[in-house]
Amino acid sequence: MSIYQLKQPIWIGLIWSFLYIGLESTQSVFFGSALQSLDSFLLSLLVFGVTTTLLSAGIFSFNRQQFSHAQQCLIPLIACNLSTATGWVLYLIAIQLIEPAVAFTVSSAAMPIAAIVFAHFSIGEPEHLDTVSKRFGMVMIIFGMLFLGLTILAGYSGFVRGGFAVELGGLLCAIGSGAAFSLMLVYCRALDNAGLSPTAVFAFRFFAYLVIAFAGWLLQLDYKGPVESNDLIRAVLIGLIIMAVPLFAMQKAIASVSVFLLSSITALGPFLVFGFQLLEGRVEYSLYTLIGLLTYSLGAMITVLSLIRHESEN
Repeated sequence: MSIYQLKQPIWIGLIWSFLYIGLESTQSVFFGSALQSLDSFLLSLLVFGVTTTLLSAGIFSFNRQQFSHAQQCLIPLIACNLSTATGWVLYLIAIQLIEPAVAFTVSSAAMPIAAIVFAHFSIGEPEHLDTVSKRFGMVMIIFGMLFLGLTILAGYSGFVRGGFAVELGGLLCAIGSGAAFSLMLVYCRALDNAGLSPTAVFAFRFFAYLVIAFAGWLLQLDYKGPVESNDLIRAVLIGLIIMAVPLFAMQKAIASVSVFLLSSITALGPFLVFGFQLLEGRVEYSLYTLIGLLTYSLGAMITVLSLIRHESEN
C-alpha cells in the first residue's frame, strides 16, 4: 500500500507523532546539557508547573466539563500521573549518569518492548508480532539496546560520569523510564477513549510529578549550587517550548495511532539525538555507540513501516 493511500486519522497521527519525536529529541540534548549545572527538580517543576497551571486555567474557563470527565475516570488518571512521574524522574536521573544519546536510546527501546509485554498481560491494546518484519525489527531493537548497554558498562561510551555502579544505575533508570512511559501511553489512550481531550489529559497528568519535583527541590536532592536568575529564566522559557510542546504533540498523536506504533516511532528519536550531540560538540562519541545506534535505528524503522502498513489496512 502506498503511503498516499493511508486513512486520514493515520496521517494526522503520524504527523503529530513525528513532530513529537523531533521536538523530544531536541529537548533530550538540551536537558542533558542544562541539567549538568541546574537543579533538575527545580527546572522541571517550573516548566511543568507553568504549563499545568495555564492549561488548567484555560480548561476551567472554556471547557469546564473536562473536570467532570476527569472525576469519572480517576483510576486511569491516577495511573497516568504515577507512570508519568516515574518515567520523568528515572529519565532525568539517567541522562545525568550516562551518555544522553544512549540514555534516550535505551529508554526509547524499552517503550515498544514494554508495550508488547503489557499487551501480553492484557494491559492496554492487544499487540502481536505477527509478521516477519515486525519480529525482525524488534530483534534489531533489542540487539542494539543490549549492544549499547554493554558499551556503557565496558567503558567505551563517549560520556561516562562514574564507575560500573553508576553506569549500571543509569542503564536501569533508562530502562525503567521507557517502561513507565509506555504504561503512560496506555493510560493516555484510555483517557482519550473516555472522552478527555488531549489538552485536558496533558494538563492533568503531571500533578504527581509536580509533588515529587517540589519535594526534591526542597530537599535539595539535585542541588548544584547557586544559579543566575537570567540563566534559570532562559532555561525555563526554552523548556516550555521544547518540553511542553512535544508532550502535547504526543497526546494528540495517541488519539489516532496505537500505543505500539507511537512507542516504535519514539524509538526513531535516538538517532536524531546522536546527530544533535555531534552538532553541539559537547560529547565525544565512540565507534561502538555509532554501531549500536545504527543497528537499533534500522530495527526501529523496519518496525514502524510494518506497523504503519498494518494499521492502514485495519
